[in-house]
Amino acid sequence: AVVSTQSTGYVWVGWWPTHAPDGEPLQHTGGAKSQFTERYKLALKSVVSYTELAEGKDKPEMSVVWAGNEPESFKALFPWWEDSLVPGLPDESREVRPVAEELKQFLQTEYTLQELQDRPPGCDPLRLEQYLSDTEFMAIFSMTKKDFKCLQPWKQNKLKSAHGLF
Repeated sequence: AVVSTQSTGYVWVGWWPTHAPDGEPLQHTGGAKSQFTERYKLALKSVVSYTELAEGKDKPEMSVVWAGNEPESFKALFPWWEDSLVPGLPDESREVRPVAEELKQFLQTEYTLQELQDRPPGCDPLRLEQYLSDTEFMAIFSMTKKDFKCLQPWKQNKLKSAHGLF
C-alpha cells in the first residue's frame, strides 16, 4: 500500500505468514516469491516515478515501512491505528529505508556465483543463472547462456543444482 502526504510518504509492505490459521507451517513456493518480488519492485518504481512528477521543490520523502515495524510518524496518519500482534509477523526488525535505496537492490543485473548462492533479494529464484556475467557463466557451465537455454529443463536443473543455483 502507498500512503502519501504533501511532505512524506510510505510504501507499507505486509508480511508472509509463517503458519496457517490451524497452526500448520506454510511453505512458500519460488513462484509466489517471484510474483511478490516483481510486484514489490513495480510498486517501488511507481513511487519513484510519482515523486519525480511532484511539482516544486517540496517532493515528498518516500520510505518503505514493514508490517510490525511501523514508525510513529506512519501510525499518526491513521487515528484509529492500534498495535496488535498478528500471527506470522516476522521476528526480525526491518528498518525504515528510503524507497530509492530499497529499489537499488532490484536493479542490479549481475552477481557473482557466491552472491547468487546466498539468494539476493530481487532475483528470480527460478532463473538465478541469468544473473551471472557471460564470462563467469562460461567458466561455470562451460557453455554460453544461449546454449544453456537450448538444453532440456531437467539438464538445466541438474547443472544449476551442481552449483547451488537450484
